[in-house]
Amino acid sequence: MYVMKPILEYDVLDLLNNGRFEGEMEGYILSDGGDLFGWSLFRIDGDVTTMLDVNAPSGSFLDGLIRASVAYGEARGATKFSLNPDVADFVKYKEIFFENEGFVIPNDKLFTPCEG
Repeated sequence: MYVMKPILEYDVLDLLNNGRFEGEMEGYILSDGGDLFGWSLFRIDGDVTTMLDVNAPSGSFLDGLIRASVAYGEARGATKFSLNPDVADFVKYKEIFFENEGFVIPNDKLFTPCEG
């Protein structure tokens, strides 16, 4: 069974960040209880959750890590999110799901089900 959990240890955040992003950040890990399969790094700046980086083994896990991260930010008052344009997986995700949106996207665009 796969689980996603917030990263609560700063040493783990520092290890995954590897000096690339400055300032405080949050993260999620994806594991099967033993092995690490993926992770996300993000920052909550006021009302925006900024997705900094991600490592996901597939598209469905990418979606799950983004949703978990944005929901974490929303629980702390963020109403919008953005995806780092320097990360190829984020660029592809935005092209597929948010092609007509700007750089900062309202959370309800992510959490409102499609109607059709």
